[in-house]
Amino acid sequence: MNNKAEARRFAVLEAFKSDTTTNLSLSKGVENESDLSDLMVELEMYSKRHLDSGIYLDSYTQSFRVSHNVMLISNYLDSLEATRFERYVALLVKIFGYNLTYATKASHDQGIDFFGVKAFELFDSPRKSFLMGQAKKYNSLVTVEEIRNFAGSLFLMRSREFSQAKATYSSMVTRSFTPVEGLFATSYFFSPPALKLCENSDIICLDFVDLVLLTEKAILKHDLEIEVNDVFDAVKTDAELDKIEVLR
Repeated sequence: MNNKAEARRFAVLEAFKSDTTTNLSLSKGVENESDLSDLMVELEMYSKRHLDSGIYLDSYTQSFRVSHNVMLISNYLDSLEATRFERYVALLVKIFGYNLTYATKASHDQGIDFFGVKAFELFDSPRKSFLMGQAKKYNSLVTVEEIRNFAGSLFLMRSREFSQAKATYSSMVTRSFTPVEGLFATSYFFSPPALKLCENSDIICLDFVDLVLLTEKAILKHDLEIEVNDVFDAVKTDAELDKIEVLR
């Protein structure tokens, strides 16, 4: 990744931490029209991926602004230490329909930081599906090697081949055809090869912007108990993180 691209990503992060209007042509890493176009394309991608999620991009004036909620969420995410960030992502997967979510203890996480459990709801059945994930509090790009390692952890977890603490995962009974999704979340961004590997291997990848905008939509839909009158509330969010069970 070249220095200009890194500077543009830093500019994106900074733009999300203030609800004032940003003149994108003055952003760090934007030195010419090509740089500005690349930044606009990246922000437009997020805007299309997360419709009605509190970001406002004006191509004509080359300006960008986020809602007050997005600013609050961005700064909250930035303030979290690593284990709290893992719990945050575990909380967020509830919006995907996983009604039970757990974090894992760092000393024997087996490459899995959190997982969610979803009951099979079509008829009365003991069947379940799982979402297993890693959450990395980073200030550097996720590499393709880290995605490969995570994919290996998913395979070993499905095979129930653990290096230790087998009893910890007794609640994760997977069989030959049990649906298992993989999710890798980061507080920064993914390298292009890492993104491509996630796409090719069907691993869900969520970067800082995705996490923030998914949280904003969850607030507007009242999917999570982390707001007061549709405004993100750090105290309520802290309380929800404390409710996430940690497997020991």
